[in-house]
Amino acid sequence: MDIQALTSPFFSYLVGLLQTDGSHEGDLTHKGRLQIELAECDRGLLDEIATALPWNASVTTRARATNFSQGEYRTATLRFYAQEARSFFHEAGVPIGRKSTIAAPPRHDFSAPDYVRGLLDGDGSLGFTGKGYPFVSFTTASPALADYLCSIIRAVCDVERAARPNTRDGVRNIMVTSVAAKKLATWAYHDGSLALERKRRKAAAIAAWTPPSTRYGVKKRAWTPEQDAVVLANPPAVAAALLNRSGKSIDARRWRLKNAGAGAAP
Repeated sequence: MDIQALTSPFFSYLVGLLQTDGSHEGDLTHKGRLQIELAECDRGLLDEIATALPWNASVTTRARATNFSQGEYRTATLRFYAQEARSFFHEAGVPIGRKSTIAAPPRHDFSAPDYVRGLLDGDGSLGFTGKGYPFVSFTTASPALADYLCSIIRAVCDVERAARPNTRDGVRNIMVTSVAAKKLATWAYHDGSLALERKRRKAAAIAAWTPPSTRYGVKKRAWTPEQDAVVLANPPAVAAALLNRSGKSIDARRWRLKNAGAGAAP
């Protein structure tokens, strides 16, 4: 398969999901396999992927004991073995073997919203804080994936995030909240997109969230010397109209200028 197929939403999403919740075993010249294992409740997504893949694929379930809960934990696993598939996804950015620290965005053209949705479905979290504010977070040990998501947040949400590793294990935790989370969820989980249903529902709830006031999330505008001159030379109502600011902000600025001088902090 030509690597240009990576530009399709389906393959871009699948690369992101394989880089987080998937694995690639074997080698490119002999036997090997690609697989994704999810909780059994998420099997519907794996069935959709298996149907859409141009290669033979199977979805099976199993039960296994864990150290974190009583009883058995049931999972569903998608597997496909075609050498063409493994070569395609390897070229697209799904390495063979341990990938947690070396996974990186594809070097070829791809669909960014769908790729990011794959990452979030795998190692992301969407929800609401105890105070009712939405959040979207992503956890990764890969510096390249962390830097990429920070660049997406900068472009889509117009906020800055740093991809600093924690001191305990070097994992990077990146999170946006409130208006930025609404923008990111709406952008990544667009209409008709392939996604985990439970995360799609969370994304829809975040996209429908309304800030508690019209002032929420509005960036503070710095004052310039020219604007300060307008504030001092005109009545408050006139200065507010000329500068497109509220009367309260004009009054506050006038007070600061008269009490702290023209060099008052913006």
